[in-house]
Amino acid sequence: MNNASIVIELASLESSKLEGYAWPGGYPLFYITQDGGALCPDCAREAESEGLTSDPDDPQWYIIACQTNLENTTLYCDHCNKHIESAYGDD
Repeated sequence: MNNASIVIELASLESSKLEGYAWPGGYPLFYITQDGGALCPDCAREAESEGLTSDPDDPQWYIIACQTNLENTTLYCDHCNKHIESAYGDD
């Protein structure tokens, strides 16, 4: 992934709350699972509260990174199918 400065390793996050927007800037965030899936912040939080995000043997829920959605207007959550808004795309 070429956006190394944008991708945030979750291990470095000090807060256990999975944010919906980046600060500063307010850019929309989504969470990337080990199997390459995308989760909206709501589904990521729900999965975390149920203890699903910390099991590397379950790649559909194991969150490995967080990324801002800058221009992808066709990004949807792989769990609930909710549209994940983009910062600069025409939604």
